Amino acid sequence: MRFLVIHTDPHHTDFRHERAVLEPIGARLETRNATTEAEVAASCQEADALLVTYAKIGRTALLGMPKLKIVVRTGVGYDVVDLAAATERKVMVCNVPDYCVSDLTEHTMALLLAWWRRIPELDQQVRREGWGRAIRPVYRLEGKTLGIVGMGRMGQALAVRAKGFGLRLVGFDPYVPETVFRSLGVERAELDALCRDADIVSIHSPLTAETRHLIDARRLSLMKQTALVVNTARGGLVKTDDLVAAIREGRIAGAALDVVEEEPLPMEHPIRSLPRVLLTPHAAWYSEDAEPELRRRAAEIVAEGLTGKRPASLVNPEAWG
Repeated sequence: MRFLVIHTDPHHTDFRHERAVLEPIGARLETRNATTEAEVAASCQEADALLVTYAKIGRTALLGMPKLKIVVRTGVGYDVVDLAAATERKVMVCNVPDYCVSDLTEHTMALLLAWWRRIPELDQQVRREGWGRAIRPVYRLEGKTLGIVGMGRMGQALAVRAKGFGLRLVGFDPYVPETVFRSLGVERAELDALCRDADIVSIHSPLTAETRHLIDARRLSLMKQTALVVNTARGGLVKTDDLVAAIREGRIAGAALDVVEEEPLPMEHPIRSLPRVLLTPHAAWYSEDAEPELRRRAAEIVAEGLTGKRPASLVNPEAWG
């Protein structure tokens, strides 16, 4: 075999999708149970390529892998990789940005609708009381303003789905051209203005040094008291302590979250006890259709990098060549 590909921390045991792509190019796939940088550094020294779920790939680990050519995060976010250190080493870093667009945006709409119509509370009331009554207040969704923070693939797909519910759409993204906003019927706004205007703020930005804590105490203070914050992107985009304080003090109405800053969410975390918070366990990406697609696409990107092709999802183009 010409290449060694190591999956640092897989959450599955059947690798037929990956091997079907990698073996024809002469790549052997091995797996590890490495989640920390120290574990990666100790067990992956001979790797030509890494597939990474949540393992930390920092400077120390990168320096300990002299043959490494490419790191592929098996997901959309790539903040587990030290991008600057990888670029210095001329190690390509890639993600899989297009595998779960439908799944994630369906989950986003499901969270939004369930929170807005108070479905979990109504369900528990029927189970507890036998029938019950309407829980107040509930407002009509049609005509409300949805603020989309991040107008990439996910934000654009959400705009298409949300339009069918009669929502007014406002978006923020400094990197997406005006033509995209116009084609989707989304009004362009600066982030502070979006926070003031929106009834629902849905977050779809990548997590970078620039976007960490994009939604903090100051921006939460701009929102309406009736506002809902939805996050199905990355936990670090929202400063969790500030969100807890804003909901607890009644400065916003609540949140629907698939991601949080600390995952798994500690059992004693105060956000668990807030009544108008809907939580799911970083599951928005998943469907029986998305999982094999993700595994195949990640392996294809590795194969591109190892055989001298420039991967389309390369996030540090300075490392190419």
